[in-house]
Amino acid sequence: MKDFCMVLRGAFFLLMACLVLSGGGALAEDEGDAAASSVSLEAEEMVFDQQTGMYQAQGDVLLRRGEQTLVADRVQYNEETGDAQAFGRVRLFDPEAIVTGEKFRLNLNRDTGSIRNGRIFLPKPNFHVAGSEIEKLGKDQYHIQDGTFTTCDGERPSWKFTARQLDVTVGGYAWAKHVVFHIYDVPVIYLPVMGYPAKVERESGFLMPRFGRSDKRGTELSLVYYQILARNMDATFYLDYFSKLGVGKGIEYRYFLGHDNDGRAKVYHVSGLNGHSDQVAVDWKHMGTLPGEVWLTSKTQYVSSRRFFSDFGEAAGEYNRARAESVVAFSRHWGNNNLAGQFKYLRQLNQDDDELQVDDDLTLQHLPDVRFDMLRRRLGYTPLYFRLDSSASYLWQKEGEKVGRLNLRPALSTQFSPGGWLEAGAEIGYRQRFYTWAEGEEFKGIPDATLRLGTRLSRVYAVDGDRVSKIQHVLQPEVIYYYVPKVHQDDLPLLESADFIGRRNTVSYGLVNRLVAKLQSSTGQTDYHEFLYLRLAQEYDLSLTEHVDLLAPERPDAERWSDIRTELILRPTRYSYFDLDSRVATSGGKGLRTFFAEGGVEDGKGNALALRYRYRRDEQEYIGANLDLAWLKPVYLNYEQRYSLDASNTLENVLNLEYRAQCWSMYVSWRDRGDEQEFTVNFALTGIGKTSHFGSRLDPTF
Repeated sequence: MKDFCMVLRGAFFLLMACLVLSGGGALAEDEGDAAASSVSLEAEEMVFDQQTGMYQAQGDVLLRRGEQTLVADRVQYNEETGDAQAFGRVRLFDPEAIVTGEKFRLNLNRDTGSIRNGRIFLPKPNFHVAGSEIEKLGKDQYHIQDGTFTTCDGERPSWKFTARQLDVTVGGYAWAKHVVFHIYDVPVIYLPVMGYPAKVERESGFLMPRFGRSDKRGTELSLVYYQILARNMDATFYLDYFSKLGVGKGIEYRYFLGHDNDGRAKVYHVSGLNGHSDQVAVDWKHMGTLPGEVWLTSKTQYVSSRRFFSDFGEAAGEYNRARAESVVAFSRHWGNNNLAGQFKYLRQLNQDDDELQVDDDLTLQHLPDVRFDMLRRRLGYTPLYFRLDSSASYLWQKEGEKVGRLNLRPALSTQFSPGGWLEAGAEIGYRQRFYTWAEGEEFKGIPDATLRLGTRLSRVYAVDGDRVSKIQHVLQPEVIYYYVPKVHQDDLPLLESADFIGRRNTVSYGLVNRLVAKLQSSTGQTDYHEFLYLRLAQEYDLSLTEHVDLLAPERPDAERWSDIRTELILRPTRYSYFDLDSRVATSGGKGLRTFFAEGGVEDGKGNALALRYRYRRDEQEYIGANLDLAWLKPVYLNYEQRYSLDASNTLENVLNLEYRAQCWSMYVSWRDRGDEQEFTVNFALTGIGKTSHFGSRLDPTF
């Protein structure tokens, strides 16, 4: 509606520019006028009647003003009354629109006029508007008789809206009477009256409805209304119907506060049905810079029960969530200093009143966590560097401990390169912890030391291929020694793994291989592409002592060697990849512990295939696939599957189909999670918009 109203303004304004006509076939121009506002008139014949004040231009009339051009068979203009008319195959060409009609009529003094059998085409959004009579009733007011609107090309568009009468006030509202939605020439939906805002900057209005069927939710219907609130904020209102759960009502509010401050908030409520209790969800996300260059992020979320996620989650990680997490964080950086803090609240969720309750009273909360770090800096002209890591936390349980913890770790380090080829580094730190809780105060200090040796070897091989001219092989071996003495810590509170620092006396090695290709394009441009990264790493325990992670099982005496970890990143081309991450036990004959692999190819045209395999011994083993196909245009297909090999069952099947026509699209989705199947249908009309999801879905980035 915005673009349509702007074009109407331009069409009438162009004719109103004919204020003074002069003989010789040209319009006079004031010396002070800019070139963009100059007006010229050309015609085979031009006559001026001094008695009536009438100008007559006839025969291939060409009227130009800036980038706008009006073409007509004949133009009349009365200087005294301000009446102007254009006749016969009238066409207005504008960079943003093309307007055609049999007759243009307007009065320059009253700012009124009309277009008979007019058609308006906006190429950029591909809008087509037509009416037997398009009238300008005054400033920003229009009336269209027997009008049509579509974004489809052709004499027989795939869809269109028709209205017997359409009254528009730019910046206000548009009201249509006797509205019919047509598929081709077949009327489908009739509305006696329809109103919507006709704002110039953005448009408010209803989006296309969304239909679906789910085993858990039953028959689904979503109606969505989008409302512009101001230049920097808007809102989306949801009304969803679920035959098995009830009626969902929600509002999503988005705002932009200038510079980099923006956010969104959503509130959603489902009325209970068929014995189900009401469900409520609230989430808020914000990020931006506060005064003093403080960066703030907020990701807060509340749901009334775990059932909300299981009922409305659309993907793995959403429908199987067992807790709601809220985090408000801030950070400030200046020089070599970083200050960061966060308030983090975890809420364990109960499935239902008649099922096992989760004890939320013992959930450990961090309210708050604060970190201050001084990045490494050189001490004068010495070879020594200093850094400081510190953190302060208040650990809180509703029915348990409440502990304050301060952690300080100053460290000195140095780097040197003996022989010019060996890279050596050493660091000595001291971790001091202070605790205060109901039983009193305690503090404990533990030193630590690290020594690192490494080097970088490389060689370049000439290939002289059509695309690859050279390949560089880089080899980076390194050895790292860690030492932490054993210190008695039984007198300190133990709430999480960070409260215990185990003795450590280990040596680890790593070996990195890189292959980098030098690419030469046909235009002579040079580019570099790392197509292989391979890293092997392992650790040897000199004294078989406790480690930082209390949850990790201790290795028996025969297993001084840790698992061998292999990381592989392979990029043969820019359209293919293969990633691998594995851990293999070298002692005890236990073999493979974890294995993850994923590979894929794409052609850059919408066709892609990705396969992945994940294995964790005694815990999980599954395969997954993702397929995107654009070969079947105008049908586009996306298929996803996850299959559990250890349980021999399908975890999830997802099929998305889109039929993409020139001016409309239809979306069909099917999801199977074993215990639930879901089917949805959605339409999108170009220029109208579509409903992308039900209002019940929370922000997946949480």
